[in-house]
Amino acid sequence: TRVRVPASEHAAALAAAALAEDWRDGRYRQATSAPVQLLVEGLGADEQARIEALGAGLTLARDLVSAPANVLNPATLAREARTLEAHGVDVDVWDGDDIAARGMNLLAAVAAGSATGPRLIRATIPARGEAHTVVALVGKGITFDTGGYSIKPAAGMVNMKSDMGGAAAVLGAVRALAALRDLIPEGVEVRAYVAAAENMVGPDAMRPGDVYRAANGLHVEITNTDAEGRLVLADTLTVACEEGATELVDLATLTGVKVSALGNDIAALFSSDAALTARLKAAAQDAGEHVWELPLHQPYLRTYRKGTVADLKNSDMQPAGASSKAALFLGEFVTRPWAHLDIAGNATREEHATGWGVGTLVEYVLAR
Repeated sequence: TRVRVPASEHAAALAAAALAEDWRDGRYRQATSAPVQLLVEGLGADEQARIEALGAGLTLARDLVSAPANVLNPATLAREARTLEAHGVDVDVWDGDDIAARGMNLLAAVAAGSATGPRLIRATIPARGEAHTVVALVGKGITFDTGGYSIKPAAGMVNMKSDMGGAAAVLGAVRALAALRDLIPEGVEVRAYVAAAENMVGPDAMRPGDVYRAANGLHVEITNTDAEGRLVLADTLTVACEEGATELVDLATLTGVKVSALGNDIAALFSSDAALTARLKAAAQDAGEHVWELPLHQPYLRTYRKGTVADLKNSDMQPAGASSKAALFLGEFVTRPWAHLDIAGNATREEHATGWGVGTLVEYVLAR
């Protein structure tokens, strides 16, 4: 199939849209559609390179989200991340022993019910020149979520292979940015962190009522094992801050009530920093993605401190304000300017992975 995009001021946007629309996961079907040959007129070399880089990042993210959980688990996700090394990205992977040694007991607890241990993945694009800004992109990488002992109903578990949509977005963004490294402002280092785990039922799985010491020293009581994403992010945000991040953006398919509030097209944006908020809003607009800022209303966090033997509990079991409360929980683990994008519902549309967030993150870094 040939698609001709005539020369116009919209040619770049149309070409990017055509590339995105052409993606289909044909890895598990005998019959696949013919590839699209895109004929774009009037594009400069820089525009073409940018579109191709974004297309590669989107393809990686969508392939990861679409992969079934018997194919993609924390170990194989780490292996996929290693492929970024061929594009000049420095990739480090920590296994369960390394994670325990770093005091990341929340990440370890989430993974404890699975036969596949957790992985912490760090993918770095070094700065050109001396680094003065370290941008940390943090992705939730729950490769399958049963809910644990707070188990999901069958219908709610069907699409839980996509609970690593945040991880896919940050890795896809790194893939694109690696190809565009000459456009990243001088002195800006990009680090992607992925907290990878399966939330399963098993003899060693965490239970409601268990208490764990987080990497930053806070103790967290588990009231809901299905509120696991905030646990793996908490430890990872702590480590990113400890390793020198100057600002952080995390992406996570975190709360179902976000979908009730904003639907599947719009991500919820929470942020501790007004300038960071403005940059992310502008980046999303440039990428053709949609975000809506929601409040970090501090009084809501009180319910996470009441009725617990620990510093915090991971859920108050109430749907009202749950997205804000989850974001506030994460805020207890950051010490730098930080933004949280709740992308529940955004990572897939019908049966197809979207790659949501790749474009926003790329635009955000390039404008830094």
